Amino acid sequence: MPSSRKSPRISLAAILTLMTGFAVTGMLFVAVSALEYSKMELSFQQRGHIRAAAIRRGMDDTLELVTILNGLFKSVGVVSREQFASFTQPLLARYPFVQAFNYQRVMDHDTARRHEAETQQQHPGYRLHDGGNQPMAARPQHVIVDYLEPLEGNQAAFGLDVASLPAMARVVFDAADSGQPRTTALMRLAQEQGRQQGFVMMMPVYHAGAELGTVAQRRAAWLGNTSAVIRSADLIQKILLAADLLDDRELMVQVYIGDDIRPANLVYSLGQPADAPPAPRPLQRWLAFDYREPYVRTFNAAGKSWHVQVTPLARPFLPHHLGSLSTLLGGLLFSLLTAAFVNSLARRSSRVQRLVDERTVALQLSNEKLAEDVAARKRTEEALQESEHRFRRLLALSSDWYWEQDEEFRFTNITGGFFDKGKQDPQRFLGKTRWELHPEMWSNRWGRDHRTVLESHLPFTNLEYALPGHDGQIHWFSTSGEPVFDREGKFKGYRGTGTEITERKQAEQRIQHIAHHDVLTGLPNRVLLQDRLSQAVAFANRSGKPLWVMLIDLDRFKFVNDSLGHKAGDQLLKTVAQRLQDSVRESDTVARLSGDEFVAILTEYPEETTHDIAQRIMRAVTQPAMLEGKEFFVTCSIGVAVYGADGTSAQRLIEHADIAMYRAKKLGRNNTQFYEPAMNEEARERLRIESALRKALERQEFVLHYQPQVDLQSGRVVGMEALLRWQHPELGMVAPNRFIGLAEETGLIVEIGAWVLREACRQARSWMDDGHGMLRIAVNLSPRQFSEPQLLSSISQVLLETGLPPACLDIELTEGLFMHDVMQAVELLHKLKALGLALSIDDFGTGYSSFSYLRHFPIDVLKIDRSFVSDIHEDDDAAIVVSIIALAHNLKLRVIAEGVETESQLAYLRRNGCDEIQGYYFSPPLPAADFALLLQQGRRLQTVQAPAVA
Repeated sequence: MPSSRKSPRISLAAILTLMTGFAVTGMLFVAVSALEYSKMELSFQQRGHIRAAAIRRGMDDTLELVTILNGLFKSVGVVSREQFASFTQPLLARYPFVQAFNYQRVMDHDTARRHEAETQQQHPGYRLHDGGNQPMAARPQHVIVDYLEPLEGNQAAFGLDVASLPAMARVVFDAADSGQPRTTALMRLAQEQGRQQGFVMMMPVYHAGAELGTVAQRRAAWLGNTSAVIRSADLIQKILLAADLLDDRELMVQVYIGDDIRPANLVYSLGQPADAPPAPRPLQRWLAFDYREPYVRTFNAAGKSWHVQVTPLARPFLPHHLGSLSTLLGGLLFSLLTAAFVNSLARRSSRVQRLVDERTVALQLSNEKLAEDVAARKRTEEALQESEHRFRRLLALSSDWYWEQDEEFRFTNITGGFFDKGKQDPQRFLGKTRWELHPEMWSNRWGRDHRTVLESHLPFTNLEYALPGHDGQIHWFSTSGEPVFDREGKFKGYRGTGTEITERKQAEQRIQHIAHHDVLTGLPNRVLLQDRLSQAVAFANRSGKPLWVMLIDLDRFKFVNDSLGHKAGDQLLKTVAQRLQDSVRESDTVARLSGDEFVAILTEYPEETTHDIAQRIMRAVTQPAMLEGKEFFVTCSIGVAVYGADGTSAQRLIEHADIAMYRAKKLGRNNTQFYEPAMNEEARERLRIESALRKALERQEFVLHYQPQVDLQSGRVVGMEALLRWQHPELGMVAPNRFIGLAEETGLIVEIGAWVLREACRQARSWMDDGHGMLRIAVNLSPRQFSEPQLLSSISQVLLETGLPPACLDIELTEGLFMHDVMQAVELLHKLKALGLALSIDDFGTGYSSFSYLRHFPIDVLKIDRSFVSDIHEDDDAAIVVSIIALAHNLKLRVIAEGVETESQLAYLRRNGCDEIQGYYFSPPLPAADFALLLQQGRRLQTVQAPAVA
């Protein structure tokens, strides 16, 4: 019969199970806590390293500012106060932590006093002083703050003798003796009104070409220092802000300058420390719940030691200990459940003898639970397999792969995505280090930095590199990795993932090419040209070899666009670009500046070959080109600027070449001109005239003078030519040859010509209303006006508004207006003739037209150029005049001779049947009021009576 003794409620097996579970849970909790501590330590070290590296890079960039400013004095030599201000303005705007830039000039006592007197003329109240605004004491050598930008807010430092400040004097003379940049200790700035402290970073300036081998030589050649006054806290704040490192509230960042870390050397502090227990000892790390050890990094910049101390602050407990707490709670719960289960089994075993039936039922229930557990385990295994399959599919879809390295950084495992996507051979990688695959990593900075990261056992991200694939193409990769440690903290190697980024890098390269090359011709654009030219100038300075800058402009390129269309113009530009590249060496640069302007940078050519090179380029450009099925010839004008070791900037070289090119244009195009300083004044004159010319119409500075045209038979004034004059308030009466050509080039001639036409017609109508009869008014038409599409309508509108009869208007044209497209010119001339106007060819005989064209032109008058009339006593020129008169009369045209100044010229023209004259013999061009007086007086040319017949 079953025993009546009751079994204990908790069995010994359950108690042992519970204790074992608690022990295992405790060990797991300690182990996971240690891993969490190591993770916090690694994360903190990495974050501290990032901030220290950012601050070091920022200090290097700050030192670069002083180097750039020092380079101004090295390249230019004597720098004026205006050049110093102009050069530093953009730097001050870009780097707000710079309190001021200054130039400290070295002087003896007598020179300093003379300098003080000279500067007071420009800056009243200026005086030289020592620290504390004390009068300057006599000493053998002064180091005066001479140039100071910005002056506003920094007046306290203007004229300061920094040699009077012991701490700063040591740094100043140390920089001069060493020839290297130096930094002062932390100090309160003389010009700072608040509590802000800072430091001064300086670099010595020496005589150009001086020997600097010894300290004595450097001290003898020392001219002064260029320096930047830095607000220390603002500098560190700017560096951390630029690197996006200000938002981490779990860290306190402190920066010190000096030999050690102490409060007096504190430059910057970010974050407030909280009361916290001291950092745990090594044996206590296993049970530590927070990481308290500070990270300290020391580096040297410009002769000063900088210390970056990053201290961890109190952080939320739960996010950093979620794993250990989960392990602890899970282990306790599992131990309790397991103990209860064992206790249940024990109690059931004790009741076996008493309750056979119950035991059988319990056994069946246990079997059913076991089957459920097996099924659950099977389902778990299937879920794990499915999860692994999804992970592998995601890796395959994202082109990512997984890799591992041993403690010697040799690859031990790389998944297949790297070899499939990157077209690589597995045998090349396994068992090899990354620098064995990339020998160039030893000589490149990125390779050395990566090796340093690996040897420091730090994680890295987005390391980009390129490898040739077995498909013959270059493939780009990006990889990230983290170190692996065992339970004892021993380094075991690296593991990480990688991605193929070839398409992205190719896109970046295409974008880079587009940003630096002209889309149409493929030549370097203005941005790349400036870079290439700066490099060429630097090379010329180092090597002493010549440098030539040629600016090449196509002549009359607008005619191609207007006549053949922009498509043909683009084709011509591409053809010329290729010819220019073929005319120079591969080491030279040909760039497209804008429109039809190209620039060639030529280096290392002998000086005597420059003319030959220019001629070779001109011959290449002038070769015939097929455009729209037609053979077209184009010429070019070339301006050449020669670089000398005079500090000329790259931009000034292009400006000089541009000035020389405009000189070539002015001399008739299709030639080469070398820049000379005299051209610069001519260019300034051109700019001054152009600027004033744009405002002349608005200010009503233009006036018209009128030169009479006299009939030789009657001696009567039958018309007048309207001649433009510019009455400038400062330049006086400006001759037309000084501004007409410029107005033509800039397009202002269209507006000016419209005003001339309107004013001349209005004045002619006014004289007609005053009773002076149907006088013809002759108005010159410029080439730009002749090509205007609204020419006919604008002339019709002027005649309508002024009421002048069309027969009284004589439009004067030069031969060159219609020689490019004769048929189009004939059509336009017939339309003008249809308005009832008279048409004249001005300066006939000086152009390149054929006399046969005159038969097609509806011309009324030929005007003989004054050059033929002035030399009329010479047989050849006299014969030309007679031929022109005969030709015109055969074509039923009137002939007007210009520039008649002597009675002998007048007599010759009369004898040979010339119809009319104009010139100083009868009257110079007159203002409107004087011309009206001439008409009122009825002035005539004396006629010659025919001899009586006996």
